[in-house]
Amino acid sequence: MDPRTLIIIHKLKENDKITQMYGCISTGKEANVYLAEGRCKDFSALEMIPEDAPNMEFAVKIFKTSILVFKDRERYVSGEFRFRKGHCKGNPRKKVKLWAEKEVRNLKRICMSGKIRAPWPYFLKNNVIAMEFIGKDGVAAPRLKDACDIGSEDLKEIAFLYAECIMMMRHLYQECRLVHGDLSEYNLLYYEKQIWMIDVS
Repeated sequence: MDPRTLIIIHKLKENDKITQMYGCISTGKEANVYLAEGRCKDFSALEMIPEDAPNMEFAVKIFKTSILVFKDRERYVSGEFRFRKGHCKGNPRKKVKLWAEKEVRNLKRICMSGKIRAPWPYFLKNNVIAMEFIGKDGVAAPRLKDACDIGSEDLKEIAFLYAECIMMMRHLYQECRLVHGDLSEYNLLYYEKQIWMIDVS
């Protein structure tokens, strides 16, 4: 993590939004995801949590700020109405911030549809997103690609998941007015026999 990202994490801990940060649960060319715990009492989505509530688990997604990673991002950002007058082409840090904002906005639209399972984003600061953790007791849900308990002999389960994925794509387009630009078994999580959609930036 670069120094500015470390400052953001430190402030989250100082403000009691996150009480503990653990290791990396997922790595990618654009971002890394870390497991964290917190009371989350200041997050707007969880204002009603009582003082004696136990810690919650969060997934903290940190976008990489390296300029090399963002060379091909122009085509994604340029297609959006918000950036019709241009954007920070020469400032990779600002571009990363816009990319994180876009992911949070898309996640909220998807979750609010009520028909697609995706992690709810609780907090955004520059290139850091704290979102719902899909998993239990520190064990993250596997990607669909790595889901061990789906065997080739269980054809009914595979057929159900396929149909569920098709319906999620339909709802994504018809109700959220979005298209997932990178939908694959790498960007779907398998948790409690259901599919969760991730990486929607």
